Amino acid sequence: MKIQVRQQNGITYAKARVKMVNYSLNVYTYLLNGLLIDCGPSRFSRDFINFFQEHNIHNVALTHFHEDHSGNAFWFSQQGIPVYIHKSVLNSCKKKAKLPIYRYIFWGKRESFLPQPISDRIEGENVTCKVVETPGHSPDHVALYSKEQGALFTGDLVVTPRPTVLLRGENVPQIIASLRCLLAYDFSTVYCAHAGPIRNGREVITKKIDYLETVTGKVLELHQQGWDILEIRKRMFPKTPMLSYISAKDWASEHIVESIIMHNQ
Repeated sequence: MKIQVRQQNGITYAKARVKMVNYSLNVYTYLLNGLLIDCGPSRFSRDFINFFQEHNIHNVALTHFHEDHSGNAFWFSQQGIPVYIHKSVLNSCKKKAKLPIYRYIFWGKRESFLPQPISDRIEGENVTCKVVETPGHSPDHVALYSKEQGALFTGDLVVTPRPTVLLRGENVPQIIASLRCLLAYDFSTVYCAHAGPIRNGREVITKKIDYLETVTGKVLELHQQGWDILEIRKRMFPKTPMLSYISAKDWASEHIVESIIMHNQ
């Protein structure tokens, strides 16, 4: 069995761990009263599908379309179980994903599936989650909030309070705005797709906002002094993480700097 299954506060979650070279990352799916939030990468499809079959799943909500969250969605389409995702990526999901080689090796393929547009609320069995648009990591990203559980399911929005790399296309100002939006809700625990359950979730979100705002201020100050993106990156993020080498800079510190500068031009 390559996945671990646990329960916390009435929420069942399954965790898989992926390793590549000297880099590793956990990925989680969450099940709340028949509502599955994200469905894991296809690299572990056999174990995840066994998990799905052992539980009553009425519908699936995807926080966004990336393959580590949607990799097993094809199975639900085959079973006639509805899968919901942001309307902006419906057509993309109906086609097999074309992935960079490192993502294909890391997470596995993402076959086509037939999702439905997610609305502002989604229901499980005796539970309703509010759907909150939270772009930044990707334009289609959403978070789900359960008032009954005091739980916030944040996909890839939180992960770590002090990121030193971003995926190409991520947007720091949007991430800050989305995180601030989430603080308006009454929650205690954050259920992150990679960090797992975070009991002091509100504190971690606040720390990430503070960190990104500090980074933003320093980037803009150096840029106004005439520094270019590479110079700022070397000054603020002198170490290159393993993930940057593995992904050929698809994940890189430069993307933090560039997104801040581009947003403020």
